[in-house]
Amino acid sequence: MADSQITADLDTTIAALQRGLTSVPADQALALIDRWQQALQGTDLAEDLGQLKAALGNGDTAQLGSLLTDLGEDSAETATKAGATGEVASKLQQLSQLLVQAGGSLQ
Repeated sequence: MADSQITADLDTTIAALQRGLTSVPADQALALIDRWQQALQGTDLAEDLGQLKAALGNGDTAQLGSLLTDLGEDSAETATKAGATGEVASKLQQLSQLLVQAGGSLQ
């Protein structure tokens, strides 16, 4: 995936999380998760996203909270390992913080 597409997807995801979890319609959330799952295919993050989709389907808020927190922590770690720099690194850090906050609000 090109950096411009990653940046656009990061912006979309960050904006959705900033509006709050309940402001995102389920179909939009699932479409966004699908895009990230495809982009991250073959990674642990993609597997976590699959679990997140399943948790959304069964409405388990505690599990959703735990998964969002894990995704936030893993996103920061992955960005560091991948050597993300500049705008992408900054957006990944912001996304990580928002995911952890969202997860904490559900636990």
